[in-house]
Amino acid sequence: MVRRGKTRIGFIGEYLHFQSFFERYMAYRNAMYLTGLPCREEWCLIGNKKGIRTPESSDYREYLTECFENMEALPEVFLCANDYVALDTMQVFRKMGISVPGDVWLCGFDDSPESGVVTPALTTVHIHSQIMGFSAVHLLVSRIREPSLNFRTIHTETNVIYRESTGD
Repeated sequence: MVRRGKTRIGFIGEYLHFQSFFERYMAYRNAMYLTGLPCREEWCLIGNKKGIRTPESSDYREYLTECFENMEALPEVFLCANDYVALDTMQVFRKMGISVPGDVWLCGFDDSPESGVVTPALTTVHIHSQIMGFSAVHLLVSRIREPSLNFRTIHTETNVIYRESTGD
C-alpha cells in the first residue's frame, strides 16, 4: 500500500484472538516502523466488545461501529487480520455510509472463497496452503527422527491478490 502512495494505514483484528492475528498485527507495526510511517493507535482496532466472554459476530460489528464513530478521521487503508474481519468491517462501513474503496481501502488476509464474491471484491493476501502443508509434514518427520531438535520457525511465500476494495 505504501508503494501505491498510501501513508495513513490502520489495522483491524483482535490481536490476542489467534497467534496468526498477533503475528499479523506485529508485522503491521514493524512495517509501519520500517517505512517511517506513524502507527496511530486510534487506527488500530485490536480489541472486541467489553464485558462479553465469547462475543458473537454481531458483538464484533458493534465494537467496530463504536470505534469508527469515535474516530476523527479514517485512515486511507485498513489492513485486516483475516478476510472475515474485513467482511465484518465492510458490512459496518456499508451501514455507516462509508464507501469501499471510495472513502477507505480495505485489505484482508487468507484469500477465503468469500473474498472474491463480495461486492466490492476484497483485496487479500493469499497463503500457499500446499507449501504450508509440505513444511508441516517435513517438520513433523524431522522431529520424529530427531526429537532433540531445537524449535524452528519457517516462513512461506504469500501473494497479494489485488481486487476492487483497493481500487483494482
